[in-house]
Amino acid sequence: MRQLHSGIMTEDEKMRQLLKRYLAGECTDAEQKIVDRWYEAIDNRHVGDSVHEEMNEDLHAIRAHVGPHPSRCTLRWFHYLSAAAVLAIAIGITVKLALPTPSISHGKEIASLEAKHILPGSDKATLTLPDGRVISLDELTVGTFGQASGNRLIKNEEGSLVYERSLELAEPSTGADYHTMTIPAGGQYRLTLPDGSRVWLNSASSLTYAVNQFEQERTVTLAGEAYFEVVSDSRKPFRVITDKQTVTVLGTKFNINSYPDELGTKTTLVEGSVDITSNQAARSVRLAPGQESFVDGSGPPTIRQVEAGHAIAWINGLFQFDGNTIDEVMRQLARWYDVEVVFDGKPPKGKLYGEVNRNTTADTPLELLSFFNFKHRVSLVNGETRITITNN
Repeated sequence: MRQLHSGIMTEDEKMRQLLKRYLAGECTDAEQKIVDRWYEAIDNRHVGDSVHEEMNEDLHAIRAHVGPHPSRCTLRWFHYLSAAAVLAIAIGITVKLALPTPSISHGKEIASLEAKHILPGSDKATLTLPDGRVISLDELTVGTFGQASGNRLIKNEEGSLVYERSLELAEPSTGADYHTMTIPAGGQYRLTLPDGSRVWLNSASSLTYAVNQFEQERTVTLAGEAYFEVVSDSRKPFRVITDKQTVTVLGTKFNINSYPDELGTKTTLVEGSVDITSNQAARSVRLAPGQESFVDGSGPPTIRQVEAGHAIAWINGLFQFDGNTIDEVMRQLARWYDVEVVFDGKPPKGKLYGEVNRNTTADTPLELLSFFNFKHRVSLVNGETRITITNN
């Protein structure tokens, strides 16, 4: 590779020298990891114009060196040092999982689309009241917008729903007044319950609770995924009911993933302790921080040690993968981006590791797929956006 400048070596030149040592097998372990990860994640468009063509040639050489299918597909925030700046390659894959199909003859392809027009999810939710009214929370302005069972309903400046208890609004209880917050695919939302506990709801999820009885019973019903920060009250346990289990806590931080299209329900503990009772087993198990339970509906919970940060990365705008299968990854991404994906052929095997930004359009990650020997096209089929992926 030729030098572009004489004298002091620029960051671009240092990177080319690193690539040269990599191809010659002269890198240290640390340097090899840098190049491996850069190769797996870099978006060529971010390389400076002066070295774009040369870097392209180097990347093709690396691809031939490491092969088209790395055994560990590591997707992360990577940094490429250019002479001008440090460029963060923000990776976000925009897809929605459909069952693998040997062909894609169903549906009529009526238009081609550009991946850059496929947007990530955003804060949006509806609130269903006991009388059947449905309020679109993302369309409301900041401030108080109603009252219910002794609570003011407030949309705060952060864009979340807050129940604020007011003695002057107290009403006698005549039965359970249920509220349900519903998050569509491509959405997320936060709320503060009447006892002060906070909840983050992920895409395609819902939470139901009796507003007028909440401070006494502290019980919610969850479908989908939510992260909880529960206010401590030793006299009044907090319960989360899903289709397969009940979680009982006093005051703690934890995540529950109970989507119906997953193999089972995962509960991941960040702080404190929680008791998990499967619907199929009377005996409960207790989690310690850094532990995760799995309930598939056929027996008692199983427990394993995990990195709890991976389970709650979504509330910080990230996907984090730690040995997930591609099916698991695609289901997560599907709910956030609300776009259909079909595989022309079988999905590839292998596990994914790393970190993926949730807040990017589809064009960058879909171009990145070419490094894993994928091809794709984006189209509108029966009114729905579809990404078709092949790996041959």
